[in-house]
Amino acid sequence: MKAAIALLADCRIQNFVRKIAFDLNRKYNIDFLASYLPAHISLKQPFSFESMEKLENYFNLLAESIKPFEIELNKIYYTKWKEYGILGLNVKETSILRNLHNQINRELSELFENASAPHDGDTYHFHLTIELGKIAGENVYKNYFDNLEDRKVNLSYTVRDIALFYYADESFKVSSFMNYKVLPLGIE
Repeated sequence: MKAAIALLADCRIQNFVRKIAFDLNRKYNIDFLASYLPAHISLKQPFSFESMEKLENYFNLLAESIKPFEIELNKIYYTKWKEYGILGLNVKETSILRNLHNQINRELSELFENASAPHDGDTYHFHLTIELGKIAGENVYKNYFDNLEDRKVNLSYTVRDIALFYYADESFKVSSFMNYKVLPLGIE
């Protein structure tokens, strides 16, 4: 089993990224992969765990301990990872985000045998994935990015909810993952 922990976007950000995913679909007939989960900023990429009860207890305490805070998104970016093209929004890193990422990595490693995940640590890049997909032939994600008139965005919101995503296996195919639980962040 695998899980991930993420901060959820508000409705305005959610709608902004879904319009781009919709536009990608209309122009290039892409499948929706990232859009199966709510728009989010990952604090912890998918990691292995042995007990949902233990993970859920940890997640409940984590949510209570975090006060709502501001997130800034400043540009649309494109990257390629393995065979995937990815469009995303860059998240301006803050000490709150970095400290949360490090705290979660440290605490999960004390709870589970191997809670490590790709990209953990000081080089982790905070982002919000707009959409992604396997590149077979034409790279529609890069084409879309290259044709954007303006890549800068000036978006911000107060994050108020945290999510626990569950992955049944390592295939990450559409039918193998879900939004398991959402909780509000601790009292302001």
